[in-house]
Amino acid sequence: MRSRPQGRLPRRTFLSFAAGTSALGMAACSGGSVTGNTGDSEGRTTISVWHQSTAEAATKLDELIAQFNDAQADYTVSAQFIPGTEVEFIPRLVNAITNDQGPDLVLGNGNPSGLGQVIETGKVVALDDLLGTGKTPLDRAAIPQGMLDASTFDGTLYSLPTDGGDYAVFYNKALFAEAGITTPPTTWAELADVAGRLTTADRYGIYLPIGSGGYGEWTSFTWQSMLWSAGGEFLTADNSDVAFDTPAGVTALKTWTDIVAAGHAYPSSMADSNQNQGFPGFIAQEYAMFIGGAYNLGVVREGLGKENVGVFTFPRITQPAMNTGTNVSYILQTTDEKQSGAWAFLSWWLQPDVQAEWDIATGFLPTNQATTTSAAYADYLADDPDIKVFVDQLEYARTRPSISEYAEVSAALSTEIEKAMLLQQTPEQAIATAAANARAALAG
Repeated sequence: MRSRPQGRLPRRTFLSFAAGTSALGMAACSGGSVTGNTGDSEGRTTISVWHQSTAEAATKLDELIAQFNDAQADYTVSAQFIPGTEVEFIPRLVNAITNDQGPDLVLGNGNPSGLGQVIETGKVVALDDLLGTGKTPLDRAAIPQGMLDASTFDGTLYSLPTDGGDYAVFYNKALFAEAGITTPPTTWAELADVAGRLTTADRYGIYLPIGSGGYGEWTSFTWQSMLWSAGGEFLTADNSDVAFDTPAGVTALKTWTDIVAAGHAYPSSMADSNQNQGFPGFIAQEYAMFIGGAYNLGVVREGLGKENVGVFTFPRITQPAMNTGTNVSYILQTTDEKQSGAWAFLSWWLQPDVQAEWDIATGFLPTNQATTTSAAYADYLADDPDIKVFVDQLEYARTRPSISEYAEVSAALSTEIEKAMLLQQTPEQAIATAAANARAALAG
């Protein structure tokens, strides 16, 4: 596999916007102080943590924080929920930092591409020298390199991936059996054949991602694995230029459009305001396969019956490839004592037994490879082999580039992919137009 690109600091600063929103969320920004040295009545140092976990995840977060606080006598972790979207979180955080009202630790931020904007404040702690240190050391080799790449800017590691996720192919076991298909496909050539065998007068073989605008990221996110599997790259090594306008890029897209053109893939978008993957049509048996995440297992099992739902590894074109999405966590510069406490908690949070408890409760995938062999998680995988399909792909997974222009580049790509998938233009035309528009976005 080719060397993976690392992030670079964005060319367009976000600080000017943040400075203009000084009133935004200041009530929520009062949980910690960049220059403070707060402690509790027992002499412990208080570590303020910002997060956006909700529902069951928030409950489990509180439980685990209580475990950490009870297990040692030096620090008290205090969590604060920050409302708003993942995108809104970044300017709120930057604003808080510039007003000395930021937290000591950000836990599980779902907008890793926005990290560069936070780094520009000069207040994010480099983590390279912290790995392997402390009472609960974390080995750098335990984190898949593809995940670390999303946290690396200008060669320095500024965050750690704390929540993992990827995708695989869901299939209807009953329909496979009716078609006499006994083995799931492992290549896209095999999948194209299987899709044809599963297609009937009232059912398609598969739904492939189609969407642009607000629904376009899922298309771009999944297609990048196709590109890598064909031997291509998304951007150049320094993230300064488009690299997908190559024969590999055309092959990656043509692999999908050929299935549509053959009449074996659902010919329009199934994305809606609630989901991008297309699982409702799968449950309705409008098609026999779709690409989805582990988080889709519950709803499709409920809709079709667990015995009828299977999952297989995302097929390869020439080599295995996977794109992973990760939530990232990072420490802000405060005092030595508070930074030590933030690292103590973050390294503890990523220990196998702790992460296993978190992932089992939330449906996230491990980012510490040792978590998969912990007793609790091993039992979890033994009870649900479908989860293991998603976990095993993390070994070779990569991530989207961490640049501020990513959203515009992705939109340029998904817009043209959608046209090609709707058979409105050729793969060659789609790739060429997407590359030109993406270059314009990169140029600012």
